[in-house]
Amino acid sequence: MKRAFWVLMVWAWGIAHGMVPGFAATSQRDTEPEDYELLREIITTEFTGQAPHEWGESVSGVKTRLKTDEKVLAIGVDACDLMGKGEDAKLIKFFTAENIPATLFVCGEWIDKNGVVLKKLAANPIFEIANQGVSRKAGSVNGKSAGSVAGTGNVAELFTEIERNARKIEAVTGVLPQYYHAGGGYYDEVAVRIVKALGYEALGSFIRWPRGARLEKKQVLEALMNPASGAIAILGGVSLQASFTDGVIEAVSQLRSKGYKFVKVSDYPLE
Repeated sequence: MKRAFWVLMVWAWGIAHGMVPGFAATSQRDTEPEDYELLREIITTEFTGQAPHEWGESVSGVKTRLKTDEKVLAIGVDACDLMGKGEDAKLIKFFTAENIPATLFVCGEWIDKNGVVLKKLAANPIFEIANQGVSRKAGSVNGKSAGSVAGTGNVAELFTEIERNARKIEAVTGVLPQYYHAGGGYYDEVAVRIVKALGYEALGSFIRWPRGARLEKKQVLEALMNPASGAIAILGGVSLQASFTDGVIEAVSQLRSKGYKFVKVSDYPLE
């Protein structure tokens, strides 16, 4: 569903339920656009009280594959996870030089520090910009965490995590992102339904990285080689030192020599 049409439907829903105009406002809310506040009101009304029963990286509704039988791999980059040691810039520079398409997930902190870079990346047709959340928190409606990654505490906080960052991206690039990847790649199924209700797709990685471990180059190569057709591989959520990035770069080079095609997530329908 196109976002513009969906927003019109949201307004119609708000009118039908007496939410337009006149829902309560606070001093904090006064700084937000009216449609943002309406969306928050609708989402919190609709989803508060729904109890999740799933938690993890592949819960119901999370997309990890593209619909294709071709030797295609969609690489996603959690840029915020790579930012601390400059590995984000190193990996993006490699993709640019080698003309490797990728989907780049950015969080609020990364946007604030790299606004000019983000605008340039968004203008490059080999990249698409996606949403890692304002604070790259795990997608939870009850505060559940994913190891060291804190989760959003309730529906309202999850809404802010997703929608505020989507609009930060739009303010810089002029385009609202289509895809969202929660911090640590973790969701509950209610959170996934909220992502969908906001007009986005919740993505996960077909490739699972060991958690809390320092991955050596050999381990990265083993994880990335011989991916299933149409796999989405999101790079993030691990100890992202130089050996990790070096392993990714070598794996991409080897996969290309084996005939794999690299694509953005939006190049194919999601499975």
